Order: sequence, then structure tokens, then C-alpha cells
Amino acid sequence: MILIQRESPSHWYLPDGTPYHDVPRADGNGTRSATLRDARKVNALPSVTNILSVLAKPGLDAWKQEQAILAALTLPKLDDESLDAFARRVVEDMSEQVRSAADLGSAVHAAIEVYLQTGEPPENPDILRLFMPVKLWIDDHVERIGLVETVAVHSEFGFAGRIDLVAKLRHAGTWAVIDFKTQKMKPDKKGIYQAAFYETWPLQLMAYFKALDHAGECSRKLEDIASVVINSVEPTPVQVKVWPREEHEPCWQAFQSARELWCFTKGYRPQPTAALNA
Repeated sequence: MILIQRESPSHWYLPDGTPYHDVPRADGNGTRSATLRDARKVNALPSVTNILSVLAKPGLDAWKQEQAILAALTLPKLDDESLDAFARRVVEDMSEQVRSAADLGSAVHAAIEVYLQTGEPPENPDILRLFMPVKLWIDDHVERIGLVETVAVHSEFGFAGRIDLVAKLRHAGTWAVIDFKTQKMKPDKKGIYQAAFYETWPLQLMAYFKALDHAGECSRKLEDIASVVINSVEPTPVQVKVWPREEHEPCWQAFQSARELWCFTKGYRPQPTAALNA
């Protein structure tokens, strides 16, 4: 009995940066998520998060396991319900929690994008409540905006990704690649919410950093990478980590290693765009 999908939908991009996330269904009824098989046909490039999926994520895995345990403990087993049927309901409830968290994160990201581009806050009061701490941080720390929600392609190494923000940080005076994360923060013993900063985040940021540099899509001199964590439980101040510059190259090397592992396990290595053009 298979209860949990072995592979989640992956994001792909065409060599010119066009998103290739969905393809038409064979019967003509709508679209479906693009697969590795579809990607091979058009030399599609994996997203940065697609590549990093080959790495273990203990924090995320532990949270999903917690959702499964809570679902099993709180869902009543129906009379005459088989264990298989009950197990499926537990997985469905867990999956709904994961989807809800992802949908909330997407909504907050969309609100940030609109604010950076237009200065308009979201109208939805539930989203506005979580958005306000981000607005305060942006207003205080972002001096100039370079790029917002921009796709960057690394044609040599064959990957692409959508970058949340490239901006000049006011207090540091440097241009940085910035990624926003929503997270169900947990309070410490003193009741203060603390963000968890995961080891794969700087790898993701350095992939964006190098893609922008390789493609020459950013005329500013990039110096920093930063993660901005938004509490999805309470509207507490955002927590920020500017990753140390001495870790930049090791993180880039680690990402390249993850890419090699991804290519090996998938049996697919996108051709460099330069080679195709030649």
C-alpha cells in the first residue's frame, strides 16, 4: 500500500528562462505538472530547489512527521473503518496541513512582491497581519531595489531559479541576493519565537548569486546573500541572517556537488545553452 507520493512535482525552466512547470494533458483536458520525461524532450533546466531536493532536510522531514503524528492522534477512527482506510485519512489530513502552510507562504510571498513593485500592502487581513513585520523590515533596511521575482539561468551548469529580491541593504551598504521564507516558528523557554536557519539555504542563495553573475543580469556588484524568515504563527519581527562571505565559495561548491548528485540519480544532464547555440 503506497500512502505517500514518492516524488513531489518539480519546477523546470526552458533554456531562455521561461517557466516549464506544466504541460498539456494528452487528452487535451487541461495541464499536468511537467516531469523528468517531459524535461528531456526540450532540454529543460531543473530549478535550484529541484536540485537541492536530493539533499536530506531533517528539519522539514521532522515537521512533516509531526503533522502525521498529530493527525493520527486527533482523527477519530470510524466504526468498522479498516486500518488502511484510516491510514489514508491520516495522510490526507497531514497533506492538507502541508498544503495549507505552502499556500500561506505563497500568499505572503505574493504580497511582498506586490509591495516591492507598487508599494501597496495586501487587502486580506490575515495576510496583512503576517506581512506587516516584513514591510517594516523592508522600509528600514532596503535602500534600493534591483530585481524582484526574477528568473536567472546558469547556462553553463544547466539550472535556473526564481529570485525573490536583489536589493541594496541600507545599513550594510551592499547589494544582496535575498530570499524570504515563511516558517512556523517555535517559542523558546522564555516564550520568544526563534527562527531555524537551515544549511541548504545558503546553497540556494549562492546558486542564484552565481546565476546572476554568469548571465550578467545584474549590473550591481553583488556581495551578500541573506535569508529573511517570516513567522507564520504570530506577527513577530522578521529574523534575518546575512550569511558570512567566507562561506560563499564553500556553499557554491556544495551546490555544484548536489547538482552532480542530482544529474547522476536522475540520469539527466541538460546540455549547456552555449553548446546548443553553437
